[in-house]
Amino acid sequence: MKPIILCVDDEQIVLTSLKAQLRRIFNTEFDIEVAESGDEAIEIIEELLEEGVEFPLIISDQIMPGMSGDELLVYAHENSSETFSIMLTGQADANAIGRAVNNANLYRYISKPWNETDLQMTVKEAVKGFWQAKKIKEQNLELKKYNEHLEELVTERTHEVIKQKEIIEKKNNDILASINYATRIQKAILPQKKYFKKIVDNFVLYLPKDIVSGDFFWLKEKEDKIYIVAADCTGHGVPGAFMSMLGISFLNEIIKTSDKPDSILNLLRDRVITTLNATNEDMQVQDGMDIALSVYDKKNKTLEFSGAYNPLLIVRDNEMTVIKADRMPIGVHIKDKNEFTSQKIDVKPNDKFYMFSDGYIDQFGGEKDKRFKMKNFRNLILKIHKENFDKQKELLIRHFEDWRGDKNQLDDIVIIGFSF
Repeated sequence: MKPIILCVDDEQIVLTSLKAQLRRIFNTEFDIEVAESGDEAIEIIEELLEEGVEFPLIISDQIMPGMSGDELLVYAHENSSETFSIMLTGQADANAIGRAVNNANLYRYISKPWNETDLQMTVKEAVKGFWQAKKIKEQNLELKKYNEHLEELVTERTHEVIKQKEIIEKKNNDILASINYATRIQKAILPQKKYFKKIVDNFVLYLPKDIVSGDFFWLKEKEDKIYIVAADCTGHGVPGAFMSMLGISFLNEIIKTSDKPDSILNLLRDRVITTLNATNEDMQVQDGMDIALSVYDKKNKTLEFSGAYNPLLIVRDNEMTVIKADRMPIGVHIKDKNEFTSQKIDVKPNDKFYMFSDGYIDQFGGEKDKRFKMKNFRNLILKIHKENFDKQKELLIRHFEDWRGDKNQLDDIVIIGFSF
């Protein structure tokens, strides 16, 4: 099978133009595959890897619904390190480009609209670089074998190496101590288990990928209203933790003046965008969060839901309903002038509600090392929903550990199950 060049953009007209130009450049030397989103591109990449098909180059837009371009390129590089990547986009901040350069083998960034001659030269050089890198890798494997033989002869380390090792270990220990202390601060800000249980029957599954987390959960009771949030901030670890603390602080302030979930999300988005870009005149910071927000009216026994990408699951009479979220984040986005919407549900006895980040769903594992996916997650919730919430949490943890096996956890995880 011919090698593949993969093009990813959420605009069909861009893909059509790009595919035509690549045909003129390479004729029939390569097959050209296209995808309109990061998720669709991942499925194509997984199929190519399963079939052993080489894909020397991936060309991706940055701003797309769901997964951003740099996240896709990082994923592609993690699974096919030799593949070169080109970011072809009209909107990309320096942070995204930096992540792609450092973590995704980014060959070049080209602004839209592009010059065909420039694209032709760039693509040819990238493909040439792929074949050269592949040849060098083969040579390096031979060299590695030789070096391993030489290392067997080495019996002593120099004093300087030992000294440097001690310095690095001390720095790492200092950093780790700081992060460990930071997690104490983050846990103090999150709702305490006893408070959560006092307000609503629930479970909270909270599994940070690193010591601190970019996912967070939040609960407040104000007069006749109960506010419940499950959120997924940009990134994980320390950067994600900073965003989560901003989110919690903003929510605490916003509910003083607003009790409608769509209005709360609109105000939260405004504050996130304004805060992150207050002193940044040259470029927009596109960090933000995906979030699910439920507001329960105790007096009228209704629940109103709004979401930024993250949905709400309802299980009633052994059947599941998915309340979809708006397809835009809390942060800078092509749709950031659009208003968030809300949906109101009459709450019935024995209704079970679930909100979550995408960490559980996107975890790779199983016999074929695939993502867990939303369909399997919904089926799992439906299977266990009759258990009490503590048992549900136990079963979710057990299933997650069985699924990932010896694979590393890829992202932060938060899942909230609750009923009234």
